[in-house]
Amino acid sequence: MIKLASIAAFAALLASAAQAAETVTIAGSDILGDKIKAPLSAALKKQGISANIEMKGSFTAADALKNAKADVAIIAIPRGEKNPEGLILFPFAYHIASVAVNIANPIEEISTSQLYKIYSKSASPRVDAWQSLEVGNASLKNIMPITTSFSDSLVVELFKYGALKSTGFGQWVNVAKSPAEALSMLRANNSAIAVVGKIEDTSMIKILAISSDSDGGASKYAFRPDRDNIFNGDYPLSLPFYIAVEKSAAARLKPLLKTLLSDEIAAVIDADNFLSAPKNSRKKSIFELDILK
Repeated sequence: MIKLASIAAFAALLASAAQAAETVTIAGSDILGDKIKAPLSAALKKQGISANIEMKGSFTAADALKNAKADVAIIAIPRGEKNPEGLILFPFAYHIASVAVNIANPIEEISTSQLYKIYSKSASPRVDAWQSLEVGNASLKNIMPITTSFSDSLVVELFKYGALKSTGFGQWVNVAKSPAEALSMLRANNSAIAVVGKIEDTSMIKILAISSDSDGGASKYAFRPDRDNIFNGDYPLSLPFYIAVEKSAAARLKPLLKTLLSDEIAAVIDADNFLSAPKNSRKKSIFELDILK
């Protein structure tokens, strides 16, 4: 009996140790934090994983991962910046700035240099008429540029970074109080153009394809903010977020990483102003995890 009791106590100790080993720390971007923290915690709990989730910013998260204070980091890496060395990165989510016009406007695409000339306070000369962009519609005259409120800072900063060469808006730009107001203004004025975030309701508006250029876009392709174009890095006004993990820890953290890449978490991301990584990308990431040892 004493022997059996000892074996049972030892088994309980092992089970307790295994449970403790499943407690992980996830550090991440504060931009995503409010959206995914609660549903992610619930999804991990279903898998028997206890998680400490600290979403205090990408730089803080990357530093925590580097200094072994976090097991996984969810970080934003702006277009053109180098990926951190020594880490495995899995595409996770995206935030975008969209450019739209009234449905009556025949324009289909625009370049970042043209957007600069319409919006930037440093543009000289600036473009203030649709005819200057060779838009063939006599009813369209002076361009009415609109942006979302400065409280919608990520969309504004994305647009400044990707199209305005980090300059500010001209005094002639109309600043809406909210994305909804910006879209209402756009629908009411045939000559308007608006910078907003992810657009769900496209009634009476048209989302433009955008080319990234320094020469007016004559030799560049324009891309719409479709999920695949964003994932491939072709759409210029986007900010990607990645799941980052140390190579040596990836195999041990498979259950956690697979939960982050699941359809359940992707649906949470897509329900807000973000876009999740394409399903095929997430399936590829899970396959890469499966072959790790």
